[in-house]
Amino acid sequence: MKNKFLLLFLSTVLLTGCSVSKKIQKELEEEAANNNYFTGVVVYNTKTEKKIIDFHGSKYFTPASNTKLFTFYSAWKTFKDSVVSFEYANLKDSLIIRGAGDPGFLEDTINTKSLDFLRRTSENIYLIDEKIEDSPYGDGWSWDDFPYYYMPEKSIFPVYGNTVKLSKTGDSLHVIPSFFLNKVKMVDQFQALREPEENLFYLKKSDAHIDKTVPFKISNQLVADLLGQELGAKVTLIPYKESYFFKPFKRVSYDTLFTKMLVDSDNFIAEQLMLQVANKTIGKFNVAEGIQYTLDNYLKEIPQKPRWVDGSGLSRYNLFTPASMVYVLQKMYKEIPRDKLFAYFPEGGKSGTLKNNYQGQPIIRAKSGSLSNNYSLSGYLITKKGTLLIFSYMNNHFQGGPVARKKEMEVYFSRLYEAY
Repeated sequence: MKNKFLLLFLSTVLLTGCSVSKKIQKELEEEAANNNYFTGVVVYNTKTEKKIIDFHGSKYFTPASNTKLFTFYSAWKTFKDSVVSFEYANLKDSLIIRGAGDPGFLEDTINTKSLDFLRRTSENIYLIDEKIEDSPYGDGWSWDDFPYYYMPEKSIFPVYGNTVKLSKTGDSLHVIPSFFLNKVKMVDQFQALREPEENLFYLKKSDAHIDKTVPFKISNQLVADLLGQELGAKVTLIPYKESYFFKPFKRVSYDTLFTKMLVDSDNFIAEQLMLQVANKTIGKFNVAEGIQYTLDNYLKEIPQKPRWVDGSGLSRYNLFTPASMVYVLQKMYKEIPRDKLFAYFPEGGKSGTLKNNYQGQPIIRAKSGSLSNNYSLSGYLITKKGTLLIFSYMNNHFQGGPVARKKEMEVYFSRLYEAY
């Protein structure tokens, strides 16, 4: 008798969940007929191992920062050790250093391990004069976004996140690094925070309070000069030689970069990670090569092959399907311990880009993606009954901001939370 009631109860629960998912699917279809924008939704139930919603799941969408999910998976598969801050070689009375693409050097004020190593040396310091085998900007990035904090240049030896921090309170101006202090001009009006091709920065005289982060124009000589100022010693550029024997200097666990990239949606870390993936796997600092390696080796069975062109999702050339987003999230869930995986993601109502959304229920661990007229969210939802749902909800080409889309999504997620 108990088994009979248990079966009846389970059947009722399953039917309730199924009816909710079918109703949501129907509503999405009806709304799509009246909307002038595009929506795609896939929801996968890890308990039954079946999709419970698939609405335009195989259609392509501009993913924005949802692209970082693929960057994360690529880097997680590639690196099982600590971040290489730089490579170094000792030669007589010389310390020769070489860039390794670390986005955190001189940006992380807490971990100063690599800087301390350089400060302790009594040898003359030389920097290898070489560049990434790539453009400093990604394909499809907005050309006029160059002075904004979210679009620093990619480089082989990043320093300070390749940005300068400008702050002003009253008449007091603070510049980090101070190397750029005499490059800041106080003016009445300006068109951009920085000149397009030189490190000349502008702030308004009339603004009583300013707090800006602006990318600087990178060059190896500038890196040498900035390092020299930080170390209080001259750093000289020299060409690479095959005879140099380099050793890696390791700084922090990759978990630090993964968390910052996904929780804060850090574009610079994402781009540098893809450069590092390419260098580790094929020996070239080139994002496109790293992406191709990932598709050929880690994601061979992806449902729909994406058009994947950068690490961050800044490019409007990127095209991914909701089904492919769920596919890579499934792979993460199977391969990474759950607590460790969830720690990498923003948590609804608590952290990162989801701090102001999904407060209370449902429990969401997910990556948002936002470009003008596009908003997507892909990740994990834990229901009232403890079921884990993997989802991707993508919206493209709506007018105005994403507030209305976010509210719609919250309603659907709440219903799934209650039903499953």
